[in-house]
Amino acid sequence: MHRIKESSDMNKEAIRMDISDTIKYYLSTAAPKAAQHFGIDKYGELLEQDHFAILSNEGGLKNGPPIKTDHFAVILCVQGSCLKTVGPHTFEVVPHSIHIVSPRDFHSFENASDDLLLYMALFRREFIAESFIKEHILETLLEQPGELAPIYHLDEQEFTVIKELFEKIEREYRQANPYYLQMVRLLLVELLFEVNRSHERAQLQPVKTAGRKFQLVTQFKKLVEEHFVEMHSVQQYAEMLHVSAKHLSEQVKQETGENALMIIHRRIFLEAQYLLGTSQFSVKEVADKLNFDTSSHFSRFFKHFAGINPSEYTRVACC
Repeated sequence: MHRIKESSDMNKEAIRMDISDTIKYYLSTAAPKAAQHFGIDKYGELLEQDHFAILSNEGGLKNGPPIKTDHFAVILCVQGSCLKTVGPHTFEVVPHSIHIVSPRDFHSFENASDDLLLYMALFRREFIAESFIKEHILETLLEQPGELAPIYHLDEQEFTVIKELFEKIEREYRQANPYYLQMVRLLLVELLFEVNRSHERAQLQPVKTAGRKFQLVTQFKKLVEEHFVEMHSVQQYAEMLHVSAKHLSEQVKQETGENALMIIHRRIFLEAQYLLGTSQFSVKEVADKLNFDTSSHFSRFFKHFAGINPSEYTRVACC
């Protein structure tokens, strides 16, 4: 596997998945699966130097453990649904929606419906940097606003246009006619422009972004993403935000329907899953990295979320 080193500690590393690994992540199942009707269905079909792949989730996992990747993903939901976490945001993926995952984002999914069908374009920045697009335009196309979930709901016309673009890209890649990579790059850039159009349209819709409550909760989630390793209590975040813990908890609950402490704990749990599943760190080392006072405290915390203890999870994740 060609995995990117995320960090090291005494020669032990967590990993950042490349495109080949991500294809395995989306498509691996215990039982043999039928070939996909859209895109490639095995990582061996990937031309590694191209930094690109197009595929669907047919025959894929129902729940995906948290990962980090070295590439972008543009994902169109054709039918079905799942719950997706990207960075500090958790949102429902539904038909006629499109979302983007950046290499900076930690992400996972769960509760995929039996009829879920996603079209996915995976690409490294270098792939479209080789096109005619100027650097500052490329940055604009790839940049995602951090305060809002990176998902856009498409109207019927937008969905039709974007779905057709995915299908054109898939045909070019599969047929591999002369100049097909150049055509794929051009179509991918067009796809990114269409996604940004949808983003611009969404920004014109009335949204509750101006209120103090929204701003406070957005700042809280951003701080959790930045400090969850060393800060485990609501009180610590409240002090950084210059409000009381009670006020912060009430505002988070009203805005998101979730408990503020649960948001902190879920982020810690996702990082624990990531470290246990993608590194050679021991349970004690993961507990230390996440600032738990003892391994047993960490194990109780982990089992509360996962239903199994960390050592059992590691055995399952490594199989």
